[in-house]
Amino acid sequence: MREQCREVNRSKTTSSAFLLSRSEPCGPMPEYGPGPDRGAEWTIQTLSGVFAGVIPPGRLFEEISSRLSAEDRFAVMIIRFDDLHLSSGPEAFVLETAGILDAACRERNGFWGVYNHDMLACFLPGTDSTGCVDIAQMVRHKLSEQRNDTVTAGIAEYPMLEYSREEILKNAQKALEHAEFFGPDSRVVCDSVSLNISGDKYYQAGDVDAAVGEFKKALELDAININVLNSLGVCYGVQEDFDLALQCFEGAMELDPGEIMAVYNAGYVHLWKGNYDRALDLFLQAADIDENLFEAAFQAGRICMETGRSEQAKKYLEKAVKLNDSSSAAFRYLGDCYAETDRDGDASTAYKTALKIRPDDAEALSALGLLYEIQGRNADIALMFCRRAVEMSPENGISRHRLGRLYYNRGMNEEALTEFEAARACGHQESGEYVELIQEDKGSRLKLQGTSMD
Repeated sequence: MREQCREVNRSKTTSSAFLLSRSEPCGPMPEYGPGPDRGAEWTIQTLSGVFAGVIPPGRLFEEISSRLSAEDRFAVMIIRFDDLHLSSGPEAFVLETAGILDAACRERNGFWGVYNHDMLACFLPGTDSTGCVDIAQMVRHKLSEQRNDTVTAGIAEYPMLEYSREEILKNAQKALEHAEFFGPDSRVVCDSVSLNISGDKYYQAGDVDAAVGEFKKALELDAININVLNSLGVCYGVQEDFDLALQCFEGAMELDPGEIMAVYNAGYVHLWKGNYDRALDLFLQAADIDENLFEAAFQAGRICMETGRSEQAKKYLEKAVKLNDSSSAAFRYLGDCYAETDRDGDASTAYKTALKIRPDDAEALSALGLLYEIQGRNADIALMFCRRAVEMSPENGISRHRLGRLYYNRGMNEEALTEFEAARACGHQESGEYVELIQEDKGSRLKLQGTSMD
């Protein structure tokens, strides 16, 4: 865009653009621990008629405290019935599995109970995870001799880091969730990957502090786990502790220079810190690793726009919209780029595309209004667009500033002053120059009025 309006085209970056090792949908808070007795009522009733003293979910922690409090080591396993609702004989499936588990626990001085409506839990004192692995293999083998049904197992052992005895049961559930990645008839012993998955769940649910705790423990088990380092760095980035975030990303890059998530995320931290040249280098490095990474092309274009390199920005932003034609922000920045290089028609098309994708993109709407103003056409529409943008996003300093510009051009200084002051309050410092101009003009006019009265 021309020099006279260049200062209004900058958007603030946010910490929401880090790349995660997994998808990032918002999910429910993880619930680790036995289910309610009522939810497991059918399973309890099915088993209690055959096995005396079946432990219900609500008493599992109590049994751990009473039976394992003096144990220096023990192992826990949670077995889940795979597709119990699809079984041709669900009751027989549950009874046969419980029978195998009961015999194995009696032989090893262990105990077992119901964990949830489709899960059983067993506890083996004086052994490590291998004891539970052996039982899981036995269950798998014996079930295969009698039926097509399968079970999945999650296993954990005590001691493990600083986890309490009761938390080992929860760790077995985390291992079970880890096993789900491999499909039915799988088993996993709780490890750094299990804790990484658990941390991801906390992160997706919005509990970043709990996620940090899980990722730190995961690194205690495996200090060179690149996914965990990246995930922990993302958490620090979201918490705006950028030095710690950068340590994590750079650590992952040292382990694997081709780890694209760590390279990109390190670039994003440098962008946030204002280290534009280093950020651009890293984004271009990420683009070399994967030429189809939209985020790398988009951020490279943004940096070039931020540093006044519009021609260079164009090739990155044009690539970005080809890679992702559903990004309103990419089309908006491309519109800014075209406007700064006097390609008004292309700029108008880009802004309109951004608004088609996201009708609530206030910055695109106000940019289109300002473009119409500069072109000297559609004056009423230009003002309407800029007003509407402020209504949509009153805290957006850029939109406020643009509306102030339109008022100022029309000689509506009081309205302009209101918008410029609001823009400055929102952090758009360039508006301060217009505030001073209007106030000086107002002071001059008052002085002239006083002279004429004399």
